[in-house]
Amino acid sequence: MPASRSRLSTYRIPAFAIAVAMLLGVGVASVYGVTTLRQSNAWIEHTYEVINRIEVVERAIRGAEASARAYRLTSHPEFRSQYLAAVPEVERATGELMMAIRDNPGQDARARRLREVARAHLAELQRLYDLQETQGDAAARLGTDAALTLRQWGEIDATGSEMRREEQRLLEARKARSATYADRLVAIVVLGMLLSVTLLISLMVSVSRENRRARALEQDARGAAQEMALSMAKVDRLSHQRHVLSRYSGLLQSCQTLEEIVQLSIETIQRLVPGASGRFYLMRASQDFQESVAVFGDALISSPDFLSANDCWALRRGQPHEIHGEDGSLMACAHIDAGKPVPGTTALCLPLSAQGAQIGLLHVSAATDALDHGEAVDELLGQLAEQLGLAIANLQLRETLRTQSLRDPLTGLFNRRYLEENLARELTRCERRGLPLSVLMLDVDHFKRFNDTHGHAAGDALLSQVGRLLEVGVRSEDIPCRYGGEEFTIVMPELDAAGACARAEQIRREVERTTVQHLGQTLGPVTMSIGIATYPADGDTPAVLLQMADATLYRAKAEGRNRVLHASHA
Repeated sequence: MPASRSRLSTYRIPAFAIAVAMLLGVGVASVYGVTTLRQSNAWIEHTYEVINRIEVVERAIRGAEASARAYRLTSHPEFRSQYLAAVPEVERATGELMMAIRDNPGQDARARRLREVARAHLAELQRLYDLQETQGDAAARLGTDAALTLRQWGEIDATGSEMRREEQRLLEARKARSATYADRLVAIVVLGMLLSVTLLISLMVSVSRENRRARALEQDARGAAQEMALSMAKVDRLSHQRHVLSRYSGLLQSCQTLEEIVQLSIETIQRLVPGASGRFYLMRASQDFQESVAVFGDALISSPDFLSANDCWALRRGQPHEIHGEDGSLMACAHIDAGKPVPGTTALCLPLSAQGAQIGLLHVSAATDALDHGEAVDELLGQLAEQLGLAIANLQLRETLRTQSLRDPLTGLFNRRYLEENLARELTRCERRGLPLSVLMLDVDHFKRFNDTHGHAAGDALLSQVGRLLEVGVRSEDIPCRYGGEEFTIVMPELDAAGACARAEQIRREVERTTVQHLGQTLGPVTMSIGIATYPADGDTPAVLLQMADATLYRAKAEGRNRVLHASHA
């Protein structure tokens, strides 16, 4: 027996060393994986920044174009000032873009091409500006080279689109690489754990055999076997819980709505902690209190629908807070019904945050036995709360960016970028089906005078009111947009000239009856001039239709304002 014990001891030390080495390897791999993921996320953020700078350049060029065109058409000094201020903005925006993509030779070449085309377009605008300054408005309008302008804009749009596509490709590749790193990390951790557990089990089995050979140590061997069974159960439970959390992490990245995120989180919590109940809270936009957005399970410890940051220890401290049914009132959060103690229950408050900002709160209550597994369950729920907070923050960010990319923030109407994309698509559809399409250009009469008289805040209130009127005054298939300043555009698919004029006249009358309440005063009413162009009679491309509608609008304003004028009747 001593010789057998000696041989077993000889094998145990290397096996234990291997298990420790594997655990250390898993730890090193985890640190390396987290570092790699952090670097990958940094590149993803860099890609988003480059896409934003491309859009800034395009907006700056469009701003210069709009100001120059408005000055040629009106000779108003304000548009001249706007144009002179917009020219250096284009140079600044292109310079910042080139700094952002200097690490990518291909994108750097495209950025240089974009800057060259932008400079050429600015040179054309400057030529027309100089012509207007020296020979007058008519000479500048006659000197406009529409074909050159369209070609330059085509090159600008093509180059910007090409750069965005490249950044989108890089973004997808970096996301895929990040997911690959995450999968590898999970595989290494799981494999390392399994091998380590296998070695530990082998060690326990050897101890058990040795104890069975020694009759004098039979009782100790039985205790060791029981301890091994408990360890195995704990390992199995922890492995199952980590598998559940890993699956939750993967599915969480694919959730598109808050409802999906909440439902997935509820199912995961109840798998990690059977019989659990609780609430999800989200911070309101006012940042003054949290509102319950979902309830799950049969509440063992109640919590209200609304709570402030001072009502919860977890929100105050920015870290999880656990309350047992036997704890005194000083340990309990104010939002928990401490007047009805529930022995044998435990509540856990987990703050939801992302990038240092509080997003909400996860409140979980369950039987104490379900949560009494050391720190494993608390740690898993804490990891779930971290991922949940990041997922909600990302969802809110995506929704904010989507709204900002499509909507004008003041009026709530679609923006000019959305107009340009959808006008071409609707025109192609109507052309294919042999249907008409009308484009309305609308302008609030004497808006500058209204602004100067009542202030910019009143002007913004007027534009917002007009935006709401246009949104409810058009058909569901129409596309109302804010074109810029006090100028609006409406695309009316499948509507001929007569129908468009009737609809425009209705809108003009509604605006004429509209007043604005601002600072306790009733302002207005105001009037609106509307120019209309209809496909196919007035043009067969988006640029021509917009140009015809815009020219007709200025003809309507020149003829006295507060009127509707169609291009074919002008």
